[in-house]
Amino acid sequence: MKETIRNLVKDKKVLILGYGREGQSSFRMVSSVGGYACLDIADANAVSSDLTSSHKVITGASYLDCLNDYDVVFKSPGIVLPMDISNYSCRITCQADLFLEVYGAQTIGITGTKGKSTTSSLLYHILKECGKDVLFGGNIGIPIFDITDQIHPRTIIVFELSCHQLEYAKFAPSKAILLNLYEDHLDHYGTVEKYWNAKKNIYRNQGYCDFLFCNPDFLPATGECKATVIKVKSQDLPFNSFEEIPGVTLRGTHNLFNTAFVYDVCRRYDISDEDFKAALATFKTLAHRLQYLGKLDEIDYYDDSISTTVESAISAVRAIPNAGTLLLGGMDRGIDYDPLVEFLPTTRLEHIILMYDSGKVIFEKLKTTASPSFMEKVHYIQDLKDACAFAKANASKGTAVILSPASASYGVFKNFEQRGDFFKEYVGL
Repeated sequence: MKETIRNLVKDKKVLILGYGREGQSSFRMVSSVGGYACLDIADANAVSSDLTSSHKVITGASYLDCLNDYDVVFKSPGIVLPMDISNYSCRITCQADLFLEVYGAQTIGITGTKGKSTTSSLLYHILKECGKDVLFGGNIGIPIFDITDQIHPRTIIVFELSCHQLEYAKFAPSKAILLNLYEDHLDHYGTVEKYWNAKKNIYRNQGYCDFLFCNPDFLPATGECKATVIKVKSQDLPFNSFEEIPGVTLRGTHNLFNTAFVYDVCRRYDISDEDFKAALATFKTLAHRLQYLGKLDEIDYYDDSISTTVESAISAVRAIPNAGTLLLGGMDRGIDYDPLVEFLPTTRLEHIILMYDSGKVIFEKLKTTASPSFMEKVHYIQDLKDACAFAKANASKGTAVILSPASASYGVFKNFEQRGDFFKEYVGL
């Protein structure tokens, strides 16, 4: 990895674009290899003053105007370029693509609108439990450059990939998992087609010796993928439900499907069914992903703060048999809430609590389509704290309260983790 980066930056003017967790990781890597003409930083926000003495730091509203002053730009995920990438004279790259250029043959890449963190974590857990030399990094919070010193020739790398990491990808993992494609991130991409195109780069750059483990509902178009395509289905699993395996914390048919992807990949590494099931039984559900928080006053509480799509909220309600109260709403990114509006009246939910901007949108849609008797179950409550107080006071004993917002957290919370933490605090667990 270091040799590739050394060749890339030798005698070049280099810019680290975005100085969050990944930007800082890129800065450390480029600094360690050296050989560049200069190494500067650009970020919308202020950057630590101890860097300004030896590195130029560009901040403020116009921080994106300087890109063509450099030869190589390491772009952090999520930064929206003001022009098409082809209009820049500099080379714009990122950690994910450089990593896949070097280690793609050893990498299992996972993407999808929902389920990728659970699937990635489960895959890593089972491979590790079964004695494989495996590492984990990427979108889940570990910059992929930070694990390169631990990689050996036979190391398996589990790499969770977001749409932002794949947006301009030129390289791909030898084994790719595409879980699903739903409407999301329209604030960044503008159209669902552009968003999906970013995700599809996980397989567009694969070769004929590679494998794509794919949801049958989202298969590549003819000629779009050179890899061998494996259509994954829940029936591939050596069991029919999680209830057959004592100790399993995963819930729902959507997670059963996610587990099928993991199983189909693990079979390529000679993991037996018995070993697979034993490892699955020791996996702990990730925080904020339909996580069971506990029981209080005979009411169950689930934190699904990761939910940013209507599909994830629908899956959460279907996964919890005693679902009684659902908390929805957050930042409105202009996605289509109609499937959720159609689904809610078909459920046995006692209370539907709508919050923030997207909650208002859903509330207005329900008022025009749902019956007056159903609307008695629907409550618009502006913020999460008051919504939790209402849920605690009104949920029936024996039912479950679920936070599954179907919306982004930004604008109110720092991220979905903070939203989930506040939910846990407000309900008193």
